[in-house]
Amino acid sequence: MTKRKALGSGLDSLLSSTRKGQQKVADETNTSPHQIPVHKIEKNRHQPRKIFREDEIQQLAESIHENGQIAPIVVRKVGDRYELIVGERRWRATQLLKKDTINAIIIEADDKTSAVLSIVENVQREDLNSMEEAESLQRLVDEFKMSHEDIARYVCKSRAHVSNLIRLNDLCDFAKDQLRLDKISMGHARAVLTLSNEQQIRIIKLCISKNLSVRAAENVISSNNKISKTSSKDQDTVILERQLTELLGAKTNISHSKNGGVVKIKYSSTSELDGIIDKIRKIDTD
Repeated sequence: MTKRKALGSGLDSLLSSTRKGQQKVADETNTSPHQIPVHKIEKNRHQPRKIFREDEIQQLAESIHENGQIAPIVVRKVGDRYELIVGERRWRATQLLKKDTINAIIIEADDKTSAVLSIVENVQREDLNSMEEAESLQRLVDEFKMSHEDIARYVCKSRAHVSNLIRLNDLCDFAKDQLRLDKISMGHARAVLTLSNEQQIRIIKLCISKNLSVRAAENVISSNNKISKTSSKDQDTVILERQLTELLGAKTNISHSKNGGVVKIKYSSTSELDGIIDKIRKIDTD
């Protein structure tokens, strides 16, 4: 528990210092926004949003042309250039309008602060699809050693929701692509998480071609059809795996024989393992 609090306090300090840096710029210049050259701005490599729809950027460009830029972007100074932290859609729209400058707030931020702010801001605004959000949250775990609990506090979502999102990174590449393109929902993706890659592809293709609801997809998965017959596991085991996966918030695999069996629980970090153990302890005391 002490470790979690330390991580949380560290991020509190990180974000607090960034806000102070932003205020310092504002105090020194007596104005928050600056007009900076558009061509001197570079994308943030930690930008969680991967898909920018051209029609949306065009609409935003038209709005900026008619009404002006309502909200400034946020950048940090890197040498004689600037790195985007918040506002890539506005930056792209401004490029489309062939404007020379853009309204921007310049803050003091190191690499870690820039990355965390970019990810957290996008997630808080719900500006990402489920797969982009899952990949962004996984980056906070991998690169900044944040626990699921810390992430939940800073993106204002429940711990369970954060864990369920991060589990989407276990999907096969085809499933990830379809979720990223909004061809399927997070519910569809969660329904196929315990299946093999081949089964995931088969079920997802069926969901898209037949426009199946999440409930219908779950019925297909649990029914006694030829997909389950091709599996080396009986349907009871598959159902138990799915139930255990949902209960623990982590991918679970059950293999058994006449003499017993093994339950494998997959986790991506020690903090996630800590959360799984907490859930098992709660089950034991219920």
